[in-house]
Amino acid sequence: MNKKLQTIALIVSLLSLFALSGCSVVEGLNGNDEETSETLHPVLLNGKWGYINSSGNMVIESDFDEARAFSDGYAAVRIGTNWGYVSEESKNLAIPVSFSVAGDFSGELAPAQLPGQSYGFINKSGDFVIEPEFDFAGAFSEGLAAVRSDGLWGYVSIDGTISISLSFSDAQPFSEDVAAVETFEGWVYIDKSGAEQINPNFQITAAGEFSDGLAPIQTTEGWGYIDKTGNPVITPNFEEAGIFSQGLAWVRDDDYIGFINKSGDLDIPYQFAEVKSFSENMSAVRVSGDWFFINRSSGLIVIKDGFFDAESFNDGIARVQIGDDENPRFGYVDKSGEYVWYPTR
Repeated sequence: MNKKLQTIALIVSLLSLFALSGCSVVEGLNGNDEETSETLHPVLLNGKWGYINSSGNMVIESDFDEARAFSDGYAAVRIGTNWGYVSEESKNLAIPVSFSVAGDFSGELAPAQLPGQSYGFINKSGDFVIEPEFDFAGAFSEGLAAVRSDGLWGYVSIDGTISISLSFSDAQPFSEDVAAVETFEGWVYIDKSGAEQINPNFQITAAGEFSDGLAPIQTTEGWGYIDKTGNPVITPNFEEAGIFSQGLAWVRDDDYIGFINKSGDLDIPYQFAEVKSFSENMSAVRVSGDWFFINRSSGLIVIKDGFFDAESFNDGIARVQIGDDENPRFGYVDKSGEYVWYPTR
């Protein structure tokens, strides 16, 4: 075992000792710092999930069997088979654990389902304000949420009215004032009145969300990008394509992934097996079996320690996994590659 791994192993052991003795891990490692308004991040400690801030201080104790990221100030947490929500402001369980499904909050509402019932939408008190009457429901985006009943999709508004009738085979969230929906003839884009906004003179077999004015679409020739007029501004010839983020989008050619700019030029060459979209000028990329981080401006690997898995940066830190899925340990690194939370399990 090399010196670096010995150091990590020692710290993991110390974390376990602190937890078993009833001491605060945060107080033991970082001091009793005052709370900040930083984004909170889920972390696994002694088999339970809690939340740290971006400085690595534990702010919500690890009491949950599963914990998701915060959205609109609330995060879904699971105890046993049921879900509730913790509040980023109060740092406590704000909505009791009672739902079989708990979606992300957006626009003060979240899709949720009680055991044995249909999907509806709850407010931040945990009360259903849009009655549970749907077979499935997505989160709100730009004031509308995709819902499905009897196999057909449409959109509901925040006041609970069906704003766009349930008449589509599939439906994506709204982005940049339009949403991709699947009709009998293929995919088109509609506006918030439900009117067809983009319907190119070629068939779209799959469609993504708009970002930076462009959306990835699939045709019989492959994946490319259209603008708001429906013109194919980047020719469909990729095997896969992601949405644009910070001016770049990942695309796959054969077995490897690179990044293109909005002109369709290859900014970062094909060399990765898997990637995450750019966030905060960093992207997690997989080379062979390990994940690393590259910088947006140079396209070079800047965090060179390999991880079993890695997530996107959020508020200056990114979650990483060491150990395989049979024995995972999760930690957080900053943009220099230093741990702000050493991997725990």
